[in-house]
Amino acid sequence: MRGTPRRARSRALRVAASVAALTLLPLAASSPTRAAPSRSELEAAKARLLEIEADFEIVSERYNEVHADLDRIQQEMAAKELVVRSIQTRMRVKETAAVGLATELYKSGGSGVGIDSLLSAETLSELETRIEYLKSSNDAQVQVFERLAVDRLELDHQIADLETAKGEALRTETKLADLRSTIDLKVHEQEDEIAALNQAIQRAEARRQAAVEAAAASSRPSLAYSEPANPAPAPNAQAQAAVDAGLSQVGKPYQWAAAGPDSYDCSGLTMWSWAHAGVSLPHSSSQQYAATPRVSQSDLQPGDLLFFGSPIHHVGMYIGNGQMVEAPYTGAYVRVTAAFRSDFVGAGRPGV
Repeated sequence: MRGTPRRARSRALRVAASVAALTLLPLAASSPTRAAPSRSELEAAKARLLEIEADFEIVSERYNEVHADLDRIQQEMAAKELVVRSIQTRMRVKETAAVGLATELYKSGGSGVGIDSLLSAETLSELETRIEYLKSSNDAQVQVFERLAVDRLELDHQIADLETAKGEALRTETKLADLRSTIDLKVHEQEDEIAALNQAIQRAEARRQAAVEAAAASSRPSLAYSEPANPAPAPNAQAQAAVDAGLSQVGKPYQWAAAGPDSYDCSGLTMWSWAHAGVSLPHSSSQQYAATPRVSQSDLQPGDLLFFGSPIHHVGMYIGNGQMVEAPYTGAYVRVTAAFRSDFVGAGRPGV
């Protein structure tokens, strides 16, 4: 339950621990024995962000999957409603025919020809003709009512299926509401710690960059890590369109369950990017993994999707030169970053 004393104390302790550990970074940077914080200190902070991201995105991805289930159910409901209306229209036509047939039967005294007409036949041939007409008329009557009965059974079946789908939709909406509450609570609990980690990492990386510049000015070798600055050309126009679309969104905020154009979660960004290349992907990293053929790490091309976590809960798009574009986590923005990390599980190639 939100705001309980125990949970609030636990949250405060986590944030305090993160801040306490990371406030050492500026001190380390000013130490005469080190020009910048150690790589291990930065990696520890980044690892904690990955831990928070995993905890959050597993629930967020579940929300996306349940939301996709709801969309599917609603589409099935719409299709069944069309079928029900079609059957009802067809039944109205047949009911009109049945009423007309009943009227004719009444006028003819209960048969399509009438007994008087049979008795008044003057020849055997004429009698046979009138009997055959009576038989075909009776068959037509039976056929009209039988088809009407079949339609009634089908209508009842379709209506029962529609009611079942409505119940499933209601249960799915309840699941979504529960997941939404869980996610909102996680955002509330984690936002302070994420902010503290990000601020400390930014300060440390700024000091590291200053150290790099100072080392370059004095011609001393630098131990700073530097990523490739530019994406590579994609292998085809379709993949290039996806890469260009993803890169065009750099700087926009992460928002769980969002798929553009103003904000994104991880699978929302890759879905939106590949949609600009004419390829439809589900709004779920695990479902995108299932929907794309596997690609080995040695065969990666710009536009390929990179999947992370067990269970899979994060996806980015490879842009070449060891980089990917991704929507990382709450409080961050769409960015270009190193393509691989410790929880990498595989890659997929859309559009194949």
